[in-house]
Formats: sequence, structure tokens, C-alpha cells
Amino acid sequence: MTDASAHSKAEVLEGLVSKEGVGSTVQFRAGQTIIQEGDLSNQVLMLREGTAKVVTRNADGTEIVLGLREKPEIIGEQAALNGTPRSASVIALTDVTALAISAEDFRALVGKQPEAAAAVLGIVTERLREADRGRVELATHTVAQRVAARLVALASQIGVVDEAAGVVRLPLSQQDLAGWAGASREAIVRTLRLLRDEGVVTTERRQIVIHDLEALRTKATD
Repeated sequence: MTDASAHSKAEVLEGLVSKEGVGSTVQFRAGQTIIQEGDLSNQVLMLREGTAKVVTRNADGTEIVLGLREKPEIIGEQAALNGTPRSASVIALTDVTALAISAEDFRALVGKQPEAAAAVLGIVTERLREADRGRVELATHTVAQRVAARLVALASQIGVVDEAAGVVRLPLSQQDLAGWAGASREAIVRTLRLLRDEGVVTTERRQIVIHDLEALRTKATD
């Protein structure tokens, strides 16, 4: 979640959950599936540590990354409130610690706390806007623009700054980036090759290293 107001709503919800004293701590290793698309919902997860990616698959089975979730964001709130199957899968991008809140406790909290209801509404609204922005990008931006924009966004969300080397490291494979940018792996390979030739990025095993963040910002709008 990149919207500041939406993040503040997640923090409000985190405080209310803490006051209620509901939930239990659960942990997931990097790469582990936290939520499986299509499963019925019996709990909501509030992230305490780590980052997770929200994914779905298109008709040919290609993974599409819908977004990232970080502390103190919640996962699975819509399915818990509506009693519907999970609309997407969630996979731990790093080791994740979360608070698991039963759907019953979550519905009770939202029902009796107007602040909680308002916070959840704000979070859901921002995620719908996030999805709309993604659809617009797919329709109007080139692969090169989408890759540059996604790398810039990921640098602020999950990037590890290596001050000694003057770079930002992303724990991201080329396949992950393909799903995040809504492009084929072949298109990602070609785009990254061009960026490498220009000295903007380098690639390592399951890692993309950004050397020139400003150049990426420019390419995202070119």
C-alpha cells in the first residue's frame, strides 16, 4: 500500500485490534503461500513483519502480481466480511510474522467500532484504486515504462539500500518482475538487458540491483 492515508487507516485498525486483544501470532517463511486463491476464509491476517505479494494467474497460468502488503496492512478482509472465497493468493516475499484474527472476531470488531469500519472501508477503497491504476498502466504504458515504474515503486517498498556500493538491492527474480509488470518473461529479459547495457541495473540470482534510480524514474514517464 503506497497511499499515505490508506497506510494511516491501517495503523488505526492496528491500534483498535491491539486494544481488543484478539488474534494469535503466526509465521511464514519466504516463498510460503499464506493464502490460496479460491479457499474459504476463516481469518484475517495483520502483518507485523515482512512483505507479502498478492498474486493471481491468467488463463494460461502465468502469475500476475497485484500488489505488495507490509506492516501493518491486513490480508483477507473482504473474504472474511463477505464470506466469499479468497479472490487472490498471497505469498510471503520475505519471512513474515502476522497476527491471525478469526473472521468472527474481525466482523465483531468492525460491527461495534465505527473507527474500525471506516478504516476497513478506506483500505478497501484504496485497493480498488490501486487495481484501477494497474489496469490503466497495462493499457497505456509500454513494457519498458511499466518495468521502470515497478522498479521505482519496489525500491521504496522492499529495496535494501547498500550505501557503500551506492545501489538499491531488490530481492526479486525476473519472473517476479514479469508478474509485477504484467509482461512475459521474454519481454522482461529484453528490457533488463537494455537497462544493464545502459548501466541502470544489474541482475544477480533472485536479485535486481538498481544503480541509477533517477534514470528509472525518467524512463517510467518517457
